[in-house]
Amino acid sequence: MNTAIYENLNKVAQSSYESMKTLYTLQSKLAEQITEQQMALNSLGLEYVTRQMQLASEAKGYKEVLSGQTEIANDISSKLQGIARSTIEVFNESRDELNHWFEKCAKEAEKGIKEASKVVPVSKAA
Repeated sequence: MNTAIYENLNKVAQSSYESMKTLYTLQSKLAEQITEQQMALNSLGLEYVTRQMQLASEAKGYKEVLSGQTEIANDISSKLQGIARSTIEVFNESRDELNHWFEKCAKEAEKGIKEASKVVPVSKAA
């Protein structure tokens, strides 16, 4: 039997393994980054609640409560926008990495197909 066929199958299997390993790494990185963003959001929620409780216990009148609420809302919304921007950056970076991975896999597949077509005899249908 032709060993070239087995060698090509081995190359394809190795290439597939490496591609899947790279994809796993990309997915793990994305999951870690998204978890960090979720933790930042959770921390912001705790900060909001803590500041609300502190304001409620220290405010001496409704004017202080209203001005404190305004300050808290402005600060929290600013921090929330920062988290949202960071999350968008994470997704954009991940999209670019996945596009690069996919293009690399497509080029490798095309190369493999061309190599296999050289080895596998083509029969012409009658």
